[in-house]
Amino acid sequence: MGVLSSADAIAELFSATVEALHVGDERAVVASAARKAGVTLRTITGEAVQEIVDAAAAEDVVAVVIGAHGAPVGKRPVGSTVLALVASLNKPVAVVPPDAALQHPIQSVLVPLDGTAASAAALREIVELAAGAELQVVVAHVHQARSLPAFSDHLQHEVHAWSEEFIARNAPAAIDATLELRVGEPHERVLDICRHSGCDLVALGWSQDLGRGRAAIVRRMLADSPVPVLLTPVSSDLASVYPAAHAAGVAGGARCPAAR
Repeated sequence: MGVLSSADAIAELFSATVEALHVGDERAVVASAARKAGVTLRTITGEAVQEIVDAAAAEDVVAVVIGAHGAPVGKRPVGSTVLALVASLNKPVAVVPPDAALQHPIQSVLVPLDGTAASAAALREIVELAAGAELQVVVAHVHQARSLPAFSDHLQHEVHAWSEEFIARNAPAAIDATLELRVGEPHERVLDICRHSGCDLVALGWSQDLGRGRAAIVRRMLADSPVPVLLTPVSSDLASVYPAAHAAGVAGGARCPAAR
């Protein structure tokens, strides 16, 4: 039910409807959850990752919402199926923690920005989705100690001026954006901001590379975020065509499958 309620809230951002997808044998608990949520359920057999990738390839699918498996207290590995899907799907994927359930429209989104094209793409997507909604955007930026800008004795004034310039340079004036600055390791500090900001959703752009030493923030947020994490895949080709493709998908009557 947490995945379905979160999918409903996320679908509103995409002006989409929700279709529930279950890969495996028919299960009464899955059918019951779909009925309670008032969504259509499609049950198919086969290998989960491949079947979901094939289903998500449909032109009218604009995003996929999946649930991370539960785990013992103090441990919450994302799971091999979720990692395989987020690395394979070429559309936005929202991963819902086992103890998270959006029961209301999304009102605020946390978008970490590190100056890369991937993080900028995530913000661009949120700006597009928020075009007709009153959505507050919290921008997170983490300075590592070795790259901290030099400030004079007027620390408070200069930090405020730097923050305003950062927002003006990175966030369109059309959105309601605030900036949260931290110093430290990005994957740790972004999680701290997420926990204390009260945002309903975290939006991250990434290159879908889970190799050693890569995607530290993505891995940490998938493992420990208290709210759903929306991952936008970014490549040189996708970065240039995504806005047009997204707009066409919504105009054509989009749907947002929720897979568990």
